Amino acid sequence: MDRLQAALQQNREKYIQLLQELVRIDTSVIGHGIDGGRELKGQQFLAQQIESMGGIAEFREVTEELIQQGIEKYGEGNPGHNYTDRPNLLGIFRGSGGGRSLVLNGHVDTMPYGERGLWAFDPFSGAEVGGVIQGLGTTDMKGGLMAALAAIDLVKSAGLRLKGDVFFQSVIDEEGGGNGTLAFVVQGFKADAAVVCEPTDLHLQVGHMGFIFYKFSLLGKAIHSGRKWEGENAIAYAMKLIARLYELEHKWLMKYKHPLMPPPTLNVGEIHGGDAGSTVPANCEFKICVHYYPGLTKEIIARDILAAVKALEASEPWLQENPIKIECYQEGKPYEISRDHPLVQTAAAILPEGKTITASPAGNDARLLQNIGGIPTIVLGPGKPGQAHSINESIPVEDYLTAIYIYANLLVKWCGLEE
Repeated sequence: MDRLQAALQQNREKYIQLLQELVRIDTSVIGHGIDGGRELKGQQFLAQQIESMGGIAEFREVTEELIQQGIEKYGEGNPGHNYTDRPNLLGIFRGSGGGRSLVLNGHVDTMPYGERGLWAFDPFSGAEVGGVIQGLGTTDMKGGLMAALAAIDLVKSAGLRLKGDVFFQSVIDEEGGGNGTLAFVVQGFKADAAVVCEPTDLHLQVGHMGFIFYKFSLLGKAIHSGRKWEGENAIAYAMKLIARLYELEHKWLMKYKHPLMPPPTLNVGEIHGGDAGSTVPANCEFKICVHYYPGLTKEIIARDILAAVKALEASEPWLQENPIKIECYQEGKPYEISRDHPLVQTAAAILPEGKTITASPAGNDARLLQNIGGIPTIVLGPGKPGQAHSINESIPVEDYLTAIYIYANLLVKWCGLEE
């Protein structure tokens, strides 16, 4: 048994208890972060662990000014969030020198638990039952976050001394769109490589799709439904546009291919219109989210969507006089790292049997660290992605402990060991 594995067995119960304690702290966002969040007590708990391990814990404020810089310079960021008592946390563990640095990044915030009555157990239970730890955020992503911090402790417990510096980033507001990690990179944070510890079921993700949210607003002409032929039905026009957008999605399916990610997808997620069943609706708006893989661009997606809109307008005299309004109100760019990159090769060599190199159809903070921060980044963490944002969220104990071991091995191989 190697030194890391032996130290893991010795510290097994301690690491389980640390995750349980973190799960028992409510760190949920409020209104997707717009109205604030409860992350502070979780950050304070993690800061205590950092200092007990001999690291330096720094709280860093997230501000609207930093987010506005991200929007203006990089097209990333979600404005207007409340950051009262919601600091980022940076743990600094200095190496002996001469090695490569590594960031272990994760978010401490969770989504709210929703309707309590639907849960079979207390969302803040943290109990271990049948080999799994129960509770809100166990998978998304307190399991990965605590595994990262425990891995730093594991290396030390095994009597090993790293050459390179290790940085532990516990960020806020990821569930609000990633403003916590964005604040770090806008501030100029740098390192030689990074791991985002999101749940991947311990597969190694080397890319994720970008996303764009659009809102379409259509104008109609209201009149009593008994004389509906004299009106213009905004909902009916919206339905025609939605049909054309889904035809566009089908064209994307046939046209675009990526070895690890699906073709671009388009989802209609919200629709609002009209006042009463007896009135021809004078307005309708709906929102969509488009996911697209690296290599495609926002401009390509926007061009195709605009073409679909213009084609419908050209076929409808009313819409020629009352054009459809289109607003892009949120986006996150795709990200991808070469499978030949040394970070990918190092991580792939220590994956458990049966785990492979993959990519994600949904976005995460890896795009911010690599695209803006210029830090080569991979995504790797415990827990099944399908558990995220779910009722009765839980994580297998062995997956959590395996992640600790993987991260510790990665620290050793990437940062280097003192002779």
